[in-house]
Amino acid sequence: MGISKSGNSTEAAFRKITGASKSGKASLGDAVLSGHAVEVKKASSNTINQVRAVKWIPLVVLDSNDGQWYVIPAPDVVVLVSQKNRGQHTENPFESATLSVKKILEYKTEKSDLKNAVLRAVNRGKKFPILRKSMEKVLSDSKELATLSRSEVAIALKRSHLVANP
Repeated sequence: MGISKSGNSTEAAFRKITGASKSGKASLGDAVLSGHAVEVKKASSNTINQVRAVKWIPLVVLDSNDGQWYVIPAPDVVVLVSQKNRGQHTENPFESATLSVKKILEYKTEKSDLKNAVLRAVNRGKKFPILRKSMEKVLSDSKELATLSRSEVAIALKRSHLVANP
């Protein structure tokens, strides 16, 4: 089981506790709760991997060491990630970043309040439309840069005679 599948049991536990359903498309989130996408992560060390602030959805974390749940609203995820100089395996921290469990202690949530905490997080996100638009632009700019980069590299590969038809 690779890192991308290591959170499946955590996602299933979240869905069971909250009544959420599985997301139809992983790129949108891991679960859907009352019509809202949610990202669910398992932290088996002090590190939370692949946090994607550009998604602008609540982040739910289970610390598998002590069974503690955390619910971080989207604007707060952006605040935490904005303190990073670069991302996890990428230059842009908003695309993918690591967070420390120690940095999210204030978001501690009781298992019995998990569903309501996520819905409160969704509502908090609605209060920051300017920041949401900014994350939408970051994502759009990132996609545009990726397209441009693929095109430029394809030309360079062809001119370098490394590929015939990129």
